[in-house]
Amino acid sequence: MMRTPLLLLMALFFFASCTKKETITDINHINQIIDENIAPPYDGVTSVEVDNYVNKVYIDLYGREPLDSELEFSTAMLKDGGLTPEVRELFLDDIQSSAEYFTRFWEIYNQAYLQNVTEDYINFQIILYTQAYNDELQNGNTAFAQRIMQEIIRFEKLRDAPADYENGLIDIKEFFRRIADNGVYDEINMGSENFVISCFEHFFKRFPTEAELPAAVTMVDGFAAQILLEDGNNKADFLDIILSNGEFYQGLVFDIYQQLLSRIPDSAEMGESTLELTEFGSYQSIQRKLMISEDYAGF
Repeated sequence: MMRTPLLLLMALFFFASCTKKETITDINHINQIIDENIAPPYDGVTSVEVDNYVNKVYIDLYGREPLDSELEFSTAMLKDGGLTPEVRELFLDDIQSSAEYFTRFWEIYNQAYLQNVTEDYINFQIILYTQAYNDELQNGNTAFAQRIMQEIIRFEKLRDAPADYENGLIDIKEFFRRIADNGVYDEINMGSENFVISCFEHFFKRFPTEAELPAAVTMVDGFAAQILLEDGNNKADFLDIILSNGEFYQGLVFDIYQQLLSRIPDSAEMGESTLELTEFGSYQSIQRKLMISEDYAGF
């Protein structure tokens, strides 16, 4: 709906009478009809609001506030680009391309799933298991030595998971498999039942049903069973089934919304984001979509 010319002149007079200050706290907006649904320019967004947006992005994706130089550069980049969704996406893509982003990504899930296990601890376990492996080989216990080697491989994969994910060598599904398929996760969630419950809670954000729990435990213990309409007979099969199910991707969408917007997604948001994750597996793309939005940016 168009305002009257008189109201427009009053608004123009108000802006002309403003002194030159960095922050404008009283802003009169004029409603306009925009052809082809093109958003109006962000002339009404203050420098403080842009600074707050940059700060928020750094805290959410790096776990820290930006340095003065980073804040100045990022704010200038966004303002020079008119704060359009396209320039916001370029800004976010640059943030997500850094090693610091992937370090923070690992820290979030390491804390939530593995109680902040350190690389030194993982390497120490590899040394211990390697010594045991060599001892068993010397004693002629080849079969047991091979079982120990599997533990070494699991620890090595866990240790390499952050770097491999950053470098695109593994996808999001394999990243979380490594988080759950190792001696640290086993020790935290000791026993087959606790392991199953933890996987359902971490990946599906729910408790297993009365039918799912005994079937999953049977499978993890090495016997044939069926869960989520899929057959398996060992822990690897169980993780394959869990991490290939749509509820796993729904759980990731839930994580992203909780981390960035402190709320759960509605049904439409959940459906769209889950479909995108299922088809393309891009956790970072879902993050960018949320952080570009006015819901996150606040302008």
